[in-house]
Amino acid sequence: MDTLHTVLRTINETKSAEKPMRADHLIVFREFLRHLDRAHKRNVTKASGKGTKPKRGRKG
Repeated sequence: MDTLHTVLRTINETKSAEKPMRADHLIVFREFLRHLDRAHKRNVTKASGKGTKPKRGRKG
């Protein structure tokens, strides 16, 4: 959550230095979703590597 706040603060500082853009809230929201997606992918990768054996298909 701290990283999220840092990202949002950085985006806000960058936007205030530039000329105002249309639909800033959409840009921030999309960046937030990208951040969540990256965090989720990292967690899935970590979880899949923790001593779990791959499931084998049944022979039938």
